[in-house]
Amino acid sequence: MRVIRPSILLLIAAPAFAQDASTLLAKAIAAFQSNVEHEKHWNWSIVESRYLDNRGQVVERFPTVTSESVIRSNGRRCNAVTAWSDGLAPYMKDADPEQRCQAYSALSTPFQIVQLLLSIRSKLIENTVSAVRVEVLPDPSKAKSVDPLVRCAASLHAFVDLDPATFFPKRIEGDVAGSGCDGKFRPVVYYGRADTAPVASQFRKGATFLLVYSLQADRFGNPSNSYWISTEQRYVHPWSDDSRVLIYWGRQVAVRSTNGRRYIKEVKVTAREFGAGSNLLFDTEPGKEE
Repeated sequence: MRVIRPSILLLIAAPAFAQDASTLLAKAIAAFQSNVEHEKHWNWSIVESRYLDNRGQVVERFPTVTSESVIRSNGRRCNAVTAWSDGLAPYMKDADPEQRCQAYSALSTPFQIVQLLLSIRSKLIENTVSAVRVEVLPDPSKAKSVDPLVRCAASLHAFVDLDPATFFPKRIEGDVAGSGCDGKFRPVVYYGRADTAPVASQFRKGATFLLVYSLQADRFGNPSNSYWISTEQRYVHPWSDDSRVLIYWGRQVAVRSTNGRRYIKEVKVTAREFGAGSNLLFDTEPGKEE
């Protein structure tokens, strides 16, 4: 007599971390937006360096600018200049915060991170308990949007590394693959006179970018006071020999070199917990100390 054995159905549960790219990016947006509320517990200063290079050789350096976070009347932070490396007096250094904040916003980026994370063209590259990586592809459907922020984000190709525990986008690296970030603007200059002609944005097709965020833990163990801050930024832009001026932080700087091929901006940040006295230093230039 034939014995019929009952079939055994093996159910293998999918790992708890198995999610698609769009779901992970939605969590990254929520984490990024929530993090903004924690900035009130932190102060920071930023040092930005800019230079032209040709095949890895620096051909001209421009004045370095140092800025600090300033508390506005609404409780939010902005950045204001505290020093120029060539000794130029900072714009409105002794004015009130609202006036000092006219020239710049805190830790700004040339593209809107949330718009990048909203992309519907994304691929999951890695998703484990120790690493989460999503590739964001350019979106041709938004390349001609009337909104310049949408248009620029749609032109980016990026790899986004998320913190596995919080899904915060802790590292974003990529390039400008389309022309959606190209454009001209009429600059505002606070130091001396400036040319009246519009200038082209340096962040355009062919540029590359790197943003690194590091979690600043509250020294008293209160997670609600911890803060992800952009401790490193690096931008490499294609450079044209026809460009004779740079404008940044409301200042126009003459360009003397005629053989630059890339315009590079590097950032380093020192973060200090408000009222706690912690001091964290992050360098973006290996081997260089200031």
